[in-house]
Formats: sequence, C-alpha cells, structure tokens
Amino acid sequence: EPSTDEREKEDETQVPEESGRDETIVPNYQLARDKERIVIRPPNRFSYADLIYYALNAVEEMQDSEPKNFREALESIDCKDW
Repeated sequence: EPSTDEREKEDETQVPEESGRDETIVPNYQLARDKERIVIRPPNRFSYADLIYYALNAVEEMQDSEPKNFREALESIDCKDW
C-alpha cells in the first residue's frame, strides 16, 4: 500500500498544467453583475419591413393628394396646374 507521501506526489502529478493565460483574480467578482453587457439589436428583417411600411404609407399619401376626377381637379387649390 502506498504511503501518504507517495499519494501526495501522485496527486501533484495529476494536476493539469496552466493554459498559459494570465488570469488575474479579482476579489468580489460576480459574473452576472460584472460581465460586459451585450448590445441588443433587432433582426435585420424588421428594419426591411419598416422601410416597406414607410414606402407604402408615402405612396398612399401621394395617392390621396391627387384628385380622383376632373371636377376635383378644378375645385382644388392647384386648379391652375390642371
């Protein structure tokens, strides 16, 4: 049966080597509190939908500003242009 000294030597040899990174231990560090926050952005597909929505609204406003018939054209403020 191995002695306690031999067991301690075996335990020391089984300790993995350090990965080479220089890690500093910060007292009172909590990962949930101290980690860097990520920037939350909406997916790109929503920004495209906003562009389409804006374009459709702009076209609708342009259609509403045009007279629907000749009478509306003559009665509008811009009747000289018609």
